[in-house]
Amino acid sequence: MKAQKQNIILDSINYLKIFLPLHKEFNTFKHIGQAISDPLKVSYISQGKINGIKENTGVKIGNRPTDEQRNKYFTATSIEKLLKKLFVINTSEESATMYDVVNKIDDYLRQNIEYKYFITDDVSGFYHNEPENYNGSCMAGKPKRYFELYDHINKIDNDVTVKIVGFKTQDLTIARGLLWCKTYKLNQEGKTNKVYFLDRIYVHSKLQNASFSKLQFELFQTIRKHYRLDKLDVFNKGQIESYLVSKYGDMPKFSYKTDKKYCSFCVDVSGYEDLDSYPYMDTLKYIDDSDLLNVEQEDAIIILDQTNGEYTSKECTCDECGYTFDEDDLQYSEIDNQDLCSDCREYIDERDEYVNSMNALYNEYTGYFHYSGDIR
Repeated sequence: MKAQKQNIILDSINYLKIFLPLHKEFNTFKHIGQAISDPLKVSYISQGKINGIKENTGVKIGNRPTDEQRNKYFTATSIEKLLKKLFVINTSEESATMYDVVNKIDDYLRQNIEYKYFITDDVSGFYHNEPENYNGSCMAGKPKRYFELYDHINKIDNDVTVKIVGFKTQDLTIARGLLWCKTYKLNQEGKTNKVYFLDRIYVHSKLQNASFSKLQFELFQTIRKHYRLDKLDVFNKGQIESYLVSKYGDMPKFSYKTDKKYCSFCVDVSGYEDLDSYPYMDTLKYIDDSDLLNVEQEDAIIILDQTNGEYTSKECTCDECGYTFDEDDLQYSEIDNQDLCSDCREYIDERDEYVNSMNALYNEYTGYFHYSGDIR
C-alpha cells in the first residue's frame, strides 16, 4: 500500500512536468513519498543533506531508504508546499493545474490512511502531550495539572473509570474520545454490570471533511467489539446515524446498538476540592453539592466550562453576612452595590428595588420600608 501511495505522488509530479516550468533545484529533491511520521503529509530529502549525513555520520542513504531513515532525516511537509518548491508558477492557469493535483493527492492520502486502535488510562498525560490545534480541542497542550481530575476519578473508590480511546497512525492521533465506564454491583456474590458512555469524538482537522462521521462510526464499532457490548451510548449518535443513512439508506440494525447521546450515570468526585486546576469538559461537567459529576445543570454548584484551569461557580457569597448561597437566592442591590441574601435585604416599594437591610427603615404607620438615604 505504501509503494502505491508513493507512486501516485511521483506520477503526479511527472504529470505536472508536462505543464509547469521546473524550479532550478528540482533535481535536488530525492526520495519523494508519503511521510512516515505523518501519513497525511509527503516527505523528501535534498541531495546536499544526503551528502552531509554521509560525511558527518557515515550513514549512507541509498536508493531504498529505510523507514527509520525516512523518519529521522527526511523533511515532512504538505504536498502543496512541496510542489511550490519543485515548480515555478507564473500564471493563474498554472496555479489551477497545480492545485488540482494538490487536492487529488490530499484526498487520496485521507481516504487511504491506515490506523490502529489505542486505549490509555493516562488521560492527563495524553491531553498534556497532545499537539495544539490539530483537531479543534480547546484543551490540547494545556498544563498536565488541568487534567488531574481524570486521574483523581480513576484513583478513588467510586466504581467509575475514564480512559482515552481512539485511532493512531504512527505517532499521529486521527480520532479520540473519552470512554466512561460505571460498574454496578448487582449482588453480594460479586456479580456486576458495566455501563459505558463514549463522549465527544474529536477528529484530526485534515480528516474532518473527508472522514469525520466515518471515523466516529468506526471508533464506536471498535469499542463495542473490544468490550463485547450489545449497546453503547455515544455523544456523536446523530452524526453516526446520518453517516449510516447516507451510506446505506437506512439503519435498522444500528438502532439496536445505542440508546442515548448522553451519559446515563453520575460520577462521584469526592475530594475534588483538593485539586488546584480543572479541565473543560464537554458533557459530564456539572458538580452538585453531593460531589457528583453529571450532565444535569439544575443542581450544579460548579460548572467545568473554563479552558484556563478554572471553573464557573454557581455558588455566590452574600456581601453582607458572608455566607454562601446559590446565585438564584441572591439579589443585587444597585444602590448599595451588593449581592444580598434574603436575611440581609429588604424590598423598598417606592424605589422598586432591594437594599441592604441595615439601610432600610421600617415605617410603622404605613407598614413599608424606606431607604435611609431618602429620609432627611
